[in-house]
Amino acid sequence: MGVSVFLIPPPTPLFFSVVMKKHVLSAVAVALLSSLGLAAQAQTQVFQQWPMTRNNQDSAAVRSGVTASAPTLRKFVVSDGSATATVPAYSNLVGQAIAPQAVGTGWSSNATPPGTGSSLKRTFYEQFTVTAAAGSTVRADSVILTAGFLGTASGTNMGVVYSRSSFTADSTDVTGGKGPNGVFSGVVTGGFAGPVALAQVSTGAPNTNTYRLALNGATGVTLNAGQTLTIRVYFSCSSSGAAARFALLKNVIVKSRQAVVSATKPLDKVALGIYPNPTQNNVVVSHPVSKAAATIAVYAADGRKVASFVALPNAERTNLNIGSLTNGIYLVEYTNDRQRSVSKIVKE
Repeated sequence: MGVSVFLIPPPTPLFFSVVMKKHVLSAVAVALLSSLGLAAQAQTQVFQQWPMTRNNQDSAAVRSGVTASAPTLRKFVVSDGSATATVPAYSNLVGQAIAPQAVGTGWSSNATPPGTGSSLKRTFYEQFTVTAAAGSTVRADSVILTAGFLGTASGTNMGVVYSRSSFTADSTDVTGGKGPNGVFSGVVTGGFAGPVALAQVSTGAPNTNTYRLALNGATGVTLNAGQTLTIRVYFSCSSSGAAARFALLKNVIVKSRQAVVSATKPLDKVALGIYPNPTQNNVVVSHPVSKAAATIAVYAADGRKVASFVALPNAERTNLNIGSLTNGIYLVEYTNDRQRSVSKIVKE
């Protein structure tokens, strides 16, 4: 059987939709719902992020409904820090710095071996993968990243392409987006065929230009458990000579306007009643006759457990005093040896 979660208004079975006024559940809270065998829908959810400021690992704190992953480079390498001391492989200032050669050279099509020149080349890219975790389904609607070029704006382009087959059977350009100067127009789409011209970042200056790129228009890309979305970011630069030129990439995010994280864990049906709701101090949770192991936990919107209570044996109601909590929206979780349920409470 599934879980019935009673909110205001009651949701359909096995679906939990939170309308939170000015409050938004974090990816941690969505993951909590998933662990309870519920499906969660949250607006504009970030479910995977690569900060690229210390290394190329994705953020475990953000990751939700997907597996851990790190990007790979083809015909690019990270900076070795020898050419420009302020631009190591990874930094808080500019993020990741890559080039055909570790000293920032090798971009010219006349270099040995040849670089990209001013046009994107299919063999020069950084590849990111998003894989839906076991028992989960995720929908990716956009890729957001911050990018620029160190020390030059000569032929500096970026294009983003994605595939559901690891580029063995399909390859699709992103379908438009916006950058620091607004929505893309004309032939610029942000994809391989309509790349974005990246601005120059001066030595010692931060990398701040952010680009938001759409995946599959308004439909997005839905991944069931075990399926992978592969994203390639291509760079080009026509600069030649011995001066260090690096493509800079920071804070790569995969996001959804309607992200879905679902699970199929079978649970006994539990009905929770919470009143008064909203409340200022005390609230009564109505639940099935409890056993010795029954507990009630309260979680903040960021997933932190902020309070815990024990349901007395054979009790059908438990009083909670949440007067010490700050105003906001919380999740109340009831658990015993075979039952779990979550409901929402508003503290005013």
